[in-house]
Amino acid sequence: MKSASGIVSDRSPLLAYLLLAAVSIWWAGSYLLIKIAVLDVPPATLATARLLIASAALLVWLRLTKVGFLPLDLSSGVRYVQIALFGHALPLYLIAWASETVRVSEMAILVATTPLFAVLFAHFAQREWPSRGTVFGLLVGFVGLSALLGHSAGFTFHAGRGTVPLLALLGAAASYALSGRAVARLQDANALVTGTAVMICAIPMLLPLSLAFERPWTIAPSAQALAALLLLGVMSTAVVYVVYYRLIGLSGPTFASMHHYLVPALSIILSAVFANERLTLSQVTLIAPVVASIVIGRGLISRKL
Repeated sequence: MKSASGIVSDRSPLLAYLLLAAVSIWWAGSYLLIKIAVLDVPPATLATARLLIASAALLVWLRLTKVGFLPLDLSSGVRYVQIALFGHALPLYLIAWASETVRVSEMAILVATTPLFAVLFAHFAQREWPSRGTVFGLLVGFVGLSALLGHSAGFTFHAGRGTVPLLALLGAAASYALSGRAVARLQDANALVTGTAVMICAIPMLLPLSLAFERPWTIAPSAQALAALLLLGVMSTAVVYVVYYRLIGLSGPTFASMHHYLVPALSIILSAVFANERLTLSQVTLIAPVVASIVIGRGLISRKL
């Protein structure tokens, strides 16, 4: 794996960008799917079901590809538990819980702060600071996100709604950043094996919460909610997380976490296409600095900033 603050190797920039695009598109769509599913499935049960479906899909994938099975050594096991907690159990629950009261655009924008947490954690953990180009790219993305946030008519602090769900989403962002560092320390790990192991480890972290407080056997979800849940489990959790781990191995967690800058912009576009929400010219204009931050962070514009 690359260093915690590494960026994409010059030998494979195209693949890194393609993986980044795939992750961004599917996770942008996942916020819409969560809003559909959470109408009938409570948050802990929703997060647990995603993990169960994803684990089943990945176990079949492992069987078909014959890449081996899960390692049993203590070092890998500890790392898998860390990734399961910070990359799956905690953020999936926080996002599902917040989605009951927070709009899709708000969720995407607040979780998009993950790259800033990733850089901060890299600085404290390794006592090193990323290049000025990377920092500038992060700042450009943050400014773009702030502009999108301020422009969004839905992002208002209603008198009847506290800030706790918003803080929960920031907690999910920080949790994802911690997970990315743990994944980066899995030297030469197979992305499919890693994805399968951490999904399985995350299930017992959430299942007791679902059973004790949400009584999932009493839930009768609609066909639409079930379809959303299946897509969340198979694509947005199983397949995309494997792709994400591959991206981290290729580019490092700082660059990989920058998909959160693309997700809010893509969420606006997907909402316009599938939810008939209006996409204004000013919103399209504000997407530009978000996309530019990816290029600047890669260091292609200037290495002397």
